[in-house]
Amino acid sequence: MWISDVMELVRALWRARITFFWPIWIASAVMGALGVALVVGHASTPIISKGSITPERRQVWTRNAVAAMISLCVFLGCYVSLIPIWEDFCYPDNSMFTLSTLRGENLGPPIWPQNGRFFPLGHQEFNLIRRITGTVIGYHVFPIIELFILCSILLILDGELRITSRVCLTAIVLATPSVVISFGGLIYDERNLALSLVCMVFCAKRFQQTFSTRWAVATSVCAQIMVYYKETAFLLVWGFAAGSLIWHCWNREKRGWDLNRLRDKESRLNLCLFSIGFLFLLYYLAVMLPHFNVRYANDHRIPGAEVVGDYFKLDLLAWLFLALFIRRSYMILRGRVEPSPLWEGLAFGGAAYFVSYLYLGMYSGYYLAPVDLIAVLYVGRWAFMSWERRGLVTKVAITVSVVAILIQDVSLSAFRVFERKNVIHGKAEIARVVKLQFQRSAGNPQRIFFPFSSPYSVMEFAAYLSYRGVPVEGGPDDTTGMSHVVLVRRAPAKIGPCVDYKRILCHAATSPGAGDLVIVMPDDGASAADIAPYRDGGEPLLSYEPYPPIPQWMSPLLNYLHVVSYAFPNKKLPDRWLHASVVMWNQSGNR
Repeated sequence: MWISDVMELVRALWRARITFFWPIWIASAVMGALGVALVVGHASTPIISKGSITPERRQVWTRNAVAAMISLCVFLGCYVSLIPIWEDFCYPDNSMFTLSTLRGENLGPPIWPQNGRFFPLGHQEFNLIRRITGTVIGYHVFPIIELFILCSILLILDGELRITSRVCLTAIVLATPSVVISFGGLIYDERNLALSLVCMVFCAKRFQQTFSTRWAVATSVCAQIMVYYKETAFLLVWGFAAGSLIWHCWNREKRGWDLNRLRDKESRLNLCLFSIGFLFLLYYLAVMLPHFNVRYANDHRIPGAEVVGDYFKLDLLAWLFLALFIRRSYMILRGRVEPSPLWEGLAFGGAAYFVSYLYLGMYSGYYLAPVDLIAVLYVGRWAFMSWERRGLVTKVAITVSVVAILIQDVSLSAFRVFERKNVIHGKAEIARVVKLQFQRSAGNPQRIFFPFSSPYSVMEFAAYLSYRGVPVEGGPDDTTGMSHVVLVRRAPAKIGPCVDYKRILCHAATSPGAGDLVIVMPDDGASAADIAPYRDGGEPLLSYEPYPPIPQWMSPLLNYLHVVSYAFPNKKLPDRWLHASVVMWNQSGNR
């Protein structure tokens, strides 16, 4: 009898593996924390290898340290003040706010087996934020708070470095494009992943220093949170645990492994972290079965040579980190370098995470935020701690590498911020004009014709119009008998949802009709020659140009930097990049 009851319970859990995510996750987190407390708390006295724990420097607040800290505060203040400028809910993927949280609805955990996606903690913070504020500035407060926490941890994480060195590394982290993108926008879970990562490393370091069970439990909780923010995040945890375990058990004198060290506290914690990643993988597979697919990864896959080239143009730091990690691992195995289990383990996780994206053929400007964070800490730590022992040639090589990385990071970050701000401002201006024309239409439906925008882009803009008080056909404010905006794309297809997961409707026509608003978006990929017939076919209501203006001589540079663009990462920028227009069409046309 009891066997049938157990089987029925298992079947019930299997059926509810998606809908009951929160109870399952909370239960697994609590059980994991209790398991770590039990396993680590009853471990034998740790065997500490020579060099595994390096004494931290005594904090000396010299004049240079104070000046560096003041400079960082000024830089961080300017950095944060730039985030809310021209912000609005009209950036890609912001329909999750305009159609959900800003209307009082919660976002469900992102578990989409049909697309092969499973990152259930993604965007869940906005279910709390929506109860506090409904303004775009209020929404950005949370990422800003996370940014301050991240910087605070980075400044105290590596006590073996001087204060000025830690300030420099923190500033470099802030300048990397992936971090700028992740903390400058709302939709990027890489910022939560990066913050969880540094919290896990901080707790692990405190555990390494104190062997307190409380820090071991805190480390496991951070890992438990981190792995559910991105499908590939378990590789960070696995790599960190495996690397720390391997080098903790490494005996430099004998150039072999001391398996007796598997019994101590550090090893047991690493084994527990490995089990957390393994349980996540089991849960992921259970959700995806019985029809396992990686549709999302396949849809975004690009050829291997192309993804390597794109990441080389985007992130020299990641490649330098990977080369240094391989070299140090070789030197450790040859007995020339004493390993630091914590930092070598962190590097192991970062390398595994980076290689996974190369293997999957997935590319984006923000994917490598955790890798860049690890790379700055790992490469920077090695450079600062070995600087005085290096010869002139090596110092020159390090300096040249740092300068090249900084030039690349700053230019790419500036490009991405410039693009983001103008895309948002341009679309907000377009929405203002559309709203004004809709109000003047005296209850008659207003048609909007999009000659170049994708169905997804049209849907996102329509969601923003709805948020701005302009009802769109099929949108949440579209009621029977009520005037609304009709969306029309240049396409041969008939009426239907713009995208299959939203109700907003799109019509199709080969050309605009008299009285239509013809809209060219700032992120459309049309050339000046393509746009000219639509721009000249009616009364101009808006002509938007990027601000500040871009000199013509910068075009070659921009076409190199486009690798970080959200809309044109794999193709040349159009000659009307970030320009937008709204025209009242006054010619007759086919509908």
